[in-house]
Amino acid sequence: MTEAQAAPFRLLCLDVRDDRSVAECASQVLREAGHIDVVVNCAGVVVDGSAEEMLMEEVIQQIETNLLGTIRVCKAVLPGMRSRGGGLIINVSSLGGLMGMPFQSSYCASKYGIEGFSESLQIEVRRFGICVVVVDPGDVHTEITAHRGQTRGCAPDSPYREALSAAIRSQSQSELHGWEPERIARVVGRIIELRRPRFRYTPGLFVERISPALRRLIPDRLFLRLVATFFGVK
Repeated sequence: MTEAQAAPFRLLCLDVRDDRSVAECASQVLREAGHIDVVVNCAGVVVDGSAEEMLMEEVIQQIETNLLGTIRVCKAVLPGMRSRGGGLIINVSSLGGLMGMPFQSSYCASKYGIEGFSESLQIEVRRFGICVVVVDPGDVHTEITAHRGQTRGCAPDSPYREALSAAIRSQSQSELHGWEPERIARVVGRIIELRRPRFRYTPGLFVERISPALRRLIPDRLFLRLVATFFGVK
């Protein structure tokens, strides 16, 4: 028995980068279930590399999946939720949506986009009984550590190579000691069960949870130096 066959729920194919795929999936759920109560947008991809050397196709890949994919799914489910007078949309962003991280500029840009999109969306749809929640996890121990992408634009003699390597080592170690995905899933499960969830949740290690608050308390340049030091970037 395959993992898909063993799952206690139906699995449907969906490519968040494709308008037709998103529309067809949403339509199928509506035909079979009659309505959509909860949507969790969690598709994501990251490619490490300097902003200067990142290929535009790699930038587009991350924006297309992380940000535009989230927007597509929201647009597909909003009409039904609005007509029913309720629904819950959970957009999984990242700590990288609240603070910039070295050599992840495009990823952070896509996650910052989710933050702004979600804030605007909540203001617009609140009067229809629709609730929007953003989840900003810190480091999570997933297979992304072993399979993380690195820009093809980084040449062997790149002036960024040493700093990039240090940042990747630091990020990988943090992910290996991060939360297990199941803990994040339990947080999402609790949010779904709440009658009035908060707008934003930041599950993760203590130092990750206080980082957004710390940023508001100290000068930006000092905060950015602390981030650079954490990632081993001189």
